[in-house]
Amino acid sequence: MIIRGNEIEERNGRKPYSLSGLEVVARHFVVRVTTPGNPFEPHQHEQPELWYIVEGQAIVSLDGIVHSVAGGDLIAIEPWTEHGLHTEGQAVWICLG
Repeated sequence: MIIRGNEIEERNGRKPYSLSGLEVVARHFVVRVTTPGNPFEPHQHEQPELWYIVEGQAIVSLDGIVHSVAGGDLIAIEPWTEHGLHTEGQAVWICLG
């Protein structure tokens, strides 16, 4: 699920991202910088993850479906969904899972 940050209405200085019941138990919190020579290769695992794009633009694949994402977007990844990220420039993003 891709939640576009630019489509969320700000309320009292905050942007609420609705996750439709997805529950993520945090086992790790990682800030990543991805560049053309350093893609995050497609993989899958049993726990869900949340990816938040801090800045830049990237291409995310979810079960083979390609999505363009940009700063402010949130990607909610269900368990066993094959997922990866690459970019033609640089993207800074957070992985919580």
